[in-house]
Amino acid sequence: MSFILVNAEIVGTGSMLQNRFTDHSEVEGDKATRKVLQTKGTPREQAAVKLYIEPTGDLLYHPGSAIARLLREAGGNHKMKGTRKTVKYLVPSAVLVMDDTVPLYHADTGKRLVAKNAEVDSRPVVIPSTKGRIMAHRPRHDRWMMRFRLRVNDDLLPLDLIHQLLTEGGQQLGIGDFRPEKGGPFGVFNVTSWQIEK
Repeated sequence: MSFILVNAEIVGTGSMLQNRFTDHSEVEGDKATRKVLQTKGTPREQAAVKLYIEPTGDLLYHPGSAIARLLREAGGNHKMKGTRKTVKYLVPSAVLVMDDTVPLYHADTGKRLVAKNAEVDSRPVVIPSTKGRIMAHRPRHDRWMMRFRLRVNDDLLPLDLIHQLLTEGGQQLGIGDFRPEKGGPFGVFNVTSWQIEK
């Protein structure tokens, strides 16, 4: 098998919302419905709980699994040659995101984002199980950038296609909460660097 390592950089063209799963949202009951517990505190305190913060300090990150999901879902728009199947189910075998935690940087300064850099986005959301509306306070990053490594098996999928999936996914699907894939406007980005590691 032939593996290629790629250093990629993406820059947000719009704000991104984060919503880390915490013990404030848990599955309970026989029907396994999600129970959303009301968090006490100011909107900023409620949003701070939902940040992805490195355990060693206050530096922010985003899960590498979000990039892997985006590549997989973007593959649903491309069919494999000679078949009706899409490449969606081949992407997880062909591409590995090497970083479990992808550091977040400020798009203008290049410095790591910290908890105090996050703004608060407050808007009503609908709870699927109860159809009720509550006010959700989530952390928002207006000027963000990520750098991460991909390991691509180009025997399974060509490198150019992976680059195309990342580009299309950034423009059409997005990452984070309330992204275009989920009917929102957040988390869209451009691929600003795609460098093959020698």
